[in-house]
Amino acid sequence: MDTCNRARRDARLDVLQSASGAVLALFLCIHLFLVASILLGEQTMYHVVKAMELGFLSADGLHGYPWVVSLIGLGVGALIALHAFIALRKFPQNGRQWRRLGHQLDTQAHGDTRLWVWQVATGFALFLLLPVHLWTMILQPEAIDPWRSGERVRDLGMIWVYAPLLLVADLHAMIGLYRLALKWFGLQPARRTLLRRLKTGFSLAFIGLGALSLLALWRVAPPDGSILYLTQSTMERPR
Repeated sequence: MDTCNRARRDARLDVLQSASGAVLALFLCIHLFLVASILLGEQTMYHVVKAMELGFLSADGLHGYPWVVSLIGLGVGALIALHAFIALRKFPQNGRQWRRLGHQLDTQAHGDTRLWVWQVATGFALFLLLPVHLWTMILQPEAIDPWRSGERVRDLGMIWVYAPLLLVADLHAMIGLYRLALKWFGLQPARRTLLRRLKTGFSLAFIGLGALSLLALWRVAPPDGSILYLTQSTMERPR
C-alpha cells in the first residue's frame, strides 16, 4: 500500500514539475520578447512597460501601477521555488550517486543524459543569478523603464548578471522543453533528431535576441548616469 501511495505521489509531482517548468519556459519567452521591444525604440519599450503596469486603467491612461510588476515578480519567484523544490528530489543526493553519474557519463555516450546534466548545472546557476533579477522587479518595480534599465546594465554593472542569466536561463528552458516533449509525447528517433535541431535553433535565436536587447539598453542609458524623469505628456531625458 505504501508503495502504491508513493507511486501516486511521485506521479503527481512529475505532472506538477512538468507543468510548472512549461509555464516558466513560456514566461521566459514572453519576457525576452517584451524586453526586445527596446529594439523598436525607447518609447515602444516605455509603453510596453506601462501596459504591464496596467497604465490603461489609470486616470490619465499613462501612469500605471508598479506594484503589478511586484506581484508578477512574486508569482514567478514562488513558481520557480516550487519547480526547484520538486526537481531536487531527482538530483544525486550524495557523493556516491554523483560518482556513479560521472562513471556513466564517461562510459556511455548518451546525449540525453548529458543534456540532463547540463540542465542540473544551469539550474544551480539560476539559483545564484535569478534572485538578483527578481529582487529588482519586486522591490524596484518603478525602475524597469528603458533608461533606468539601461543605467543598471551599463553603470551599475548588472550586465555581469544579466548576460550569464540570459545564457543559463535559455539553455535550462530549451533543454527542459525538449525533455518534456520526449517524456510526454514519446517521439520516434527520427523526430528526436529534428527536435534537437529545433531546440538548438530556438536557443541560439533567443540568446541572440536577448544579447541585442542588452546592447540596446546599454546604448540608451543616460550619458551622465543621472536619474531620469517622466512628464505626464511626454518622456524626457534630463539635460
